Amino acid sequence: MDFDNLGENVRDFIHEKPLIATLIGIFALFFFTALIIIVIQTSKPKTPSQTFRKDPFTADAKLLIPAAPEIEKDYYPSREAKNTWTEKDIEPWFTKPDGETLKNLESANDKIISDITGAAP
Repeated sequence: MDFDNLGENVRDFIHEKPLIATLIGIFALFFFTALIIIVIQTSKPKTPSQTFRKDPFTADAKLLIPAAPEIEKDYYPSREAKNTWTEKDIEPWFTKPDGETLKNLESANDKIISDITGAAP
């Protein structure tokens, strides 16, 4: 096979049918790009060099444990839990809602209920 004739035949094909030659070139480019990506992805990853020391840890002084907060030591054992609140305990924290607030809450709840039940079959 003569490589000079092959080169001439390729040049003649490119000049006679430029669209087909361009498509073949693009497919060849895609093929080789995909081949390179596959080779790179399937290659074995390099193992990182060992950065930690192999010799075991030996303490040169006594290890100190940090002290816990002092508040917990006295607070929890001396706390008395109440099962119920007295009216005096409730007064600073509870305010009775007025009529307008109750109506707004009722309409908001009714809207939520109608949204839920409106979608039900």
